[in-house]
Amino acid sequence: MARPVEYDLEKVLDNAMEIFWQKGYEGVSMAELVLHTGLNRRTMYSLFKDKEGVFHDALDHYYSKIGARQLTILKNNPGKKGIERFFQYFNFHDKFKGCLFSNTMREKECMNKKTYNIPKEYFDDVRLGMEKNLEQASLNGDFHGDARSMALTIITMIHGFHVYGKYNHSKEDSDAIIKNVLSMIK
Repeated sequence: MARPVEYDLEKVLDNAMEIFWQKGYEGVSMAELVLHTGLNRRTMYSLFKDKEGVFHDALDHYYSKIGARQLTILKNNPGKKGIERFFQYFNFHDKFKGCLFSNTMREKECMNKKTYNIPKEYFDDVRLGMEKNLEQASLNGDFHGDARSMALTIITMIHGFHVYGKYNHSKEDSDAIIKNVLSMIK
């Protein structure tokens, strides 16, 4: 009788998430996933079916660990305060990897729509959350512009921030960028 396979699914997904974060979807092989997750090949295929299945679950895991927290910050802190708090975790440093979702957006052609929709829907939700917060800031007298346009601008800057921070590790520079983004909300 075969011994049951023991593994910690959260740790497996953490490890898969990390390697996809470092190398992107296309840059990771199933052999690397097996090595990084500690699963054997049979268990890997049994749990996830294929590389895209691992990636899909890793993106869901990222959403629950990081994405949901950011959306909650926007939702629980109306107005400009929510946007300021949203950016409090954005700091460049020497191990800055950007955002797994931003990194994934550039690999659209490499995956199916269901998998790609995880980061796409996240950024749609962030944009809508930003828009709501900007509308509230407008009611509070803290913002006098077009909420939709500003939310689109902020999303674009978030993507750029995640790319730029991969090679600029200056916390002072990230602080200056965030200060400038927030100063546009007036």
